[in-house]
Amino acid sequence: MKTGFPQLENLVIRRGLCTGCGSCVGVCPNGALEMTRVYGEPMPVCRDKCSECGICFRICPGSDVPLLELEKHFFGSNRNPTLTDLGFYRGSYVGYAGEEIIRIKGASGGVVTALLVHALEKGIIDCAIVAGFNKEKPWLTEAKLAKSKKEIIDAAQSKYAVVPVNMLFREAVKAGCQRVGIVGLPCHIHAVRKMQYYDIPRDIAGKIKLTIGLFCASQFYFEGTRHILVEWCGVDDMEEIANLEYRGGEWPGHFVVKLHSGETITIDRHRYVYHMLMPNYKRDRCEMCIDWSSELADIAVGDYWATPTIGDSFSGTSALLVRSLTGEELIKSAVEEKVLYLEVLEPEKLCSGVGFEMKKHGAAFRLAQRQQFGWPTPNYHMKVDYTPFFREFHMAPEKK
Repeated sequence: MKTGFPQLENLVIRRGLCTGCGSCVGVCPNGALEMTRVYGEPMPVCRDKCSECGICFRICPGSDVPLLELEKHFFGSNRNPTLTDLGFYRGSYVGYAGEEIIRIKGASGGVVTALLVHALEKGIIDCAIVAGFNKEKPWLTEAKLAKSKKEIIDAAQSKYAVVPVNMLFREAVKAGCQRVGIVGLPCHIHAVRKMQYYDIPRDIAGKIKLTIGLFCASQFYFEGTRHILVEWCGVDDMEEIANLEYRGGEWPGHFVVKLHSGETITIDRHRYVYHMLMPNYKRDRCEMCIDWSSELADIAVGDYWATPTIGDSFSGTSALLVRSLTGEELIKSAVEEKVLYLEVLEPEKLCSGVGFEMKKHGAAFRLAQRQQFGWPTPNYHMKVDYTPFFREFHMAPEKK
């Protein structure tokens, strides 16, 4: 497909390295770029004459991410190289949201939602760019600009299909937002840090005040969701769908589809993630990504599947890696005001999840293999290590 803008088309999209993050659309100075869908997947396309300013290519995380250089710039130091490579961090914790409704609404401990609400109420941010669902087509994910506690809570839970959240940068600025928070996957955060590092575009880069990154084993093609709906749920016509959740119901959250007829269909998370999406519908670019724990975010958050260590009743907890001073100050405030309940967690325990293996070992090895054959690969400007080591493994529990 001809997209109409030279550098990204030739060097990123044509080489199969587009992450679908939406950054190019979000920074385009004349609004010429927009997101469309090709084979059902988000794809940037130029609908007007490209000015060839090069900003989109400069901040694109698809082909070039100087990981260690960015890490040193934003955190003041580089990571200690170990087998349990989690990037640079100031603290490692496990916990959950203090407000019960937020914890229940969230995918695990509700920590991301709680942090965003707290940052909004403290004036640290005046909006948050988050992942949600399309109102008219509730089976499709889309980026949302949340300016209230309700809008943030409405966007809670994981979305297992690509959401180009970075496409809303310019929309947030046009809406008058001066302190933007964003929740994204590692690739989204890579683009944000490149924007801030190069200070382009200046009217956007300087307004991003908080980055919360998610632990990410992989993102998935919407095609995987479509196959679950048709093959496992018997929904041939998407218009039958009134609501869809990837982590609905009781923890650990399941694939829940509500139809206009009133029928509700539930597919166990363990079954549809581990036996459909992960083996069959991972995005190709994710297969070469070596960042599992959002190594450039102020705060990185993800599921913690091990046996719970805190709380009277277990309904899911989140693991956190606090990386920046900004993140550290926000966490301290959240704990002091009982927005979050946290306990220190040994960082090595984070490596017990399947996501760590998929990214830090599997994808790292795959990246080296592709480089050996001269195939198109992203450049992280660092040597990757996929040496195996013994550890426990934890996965989402299966509830039948």
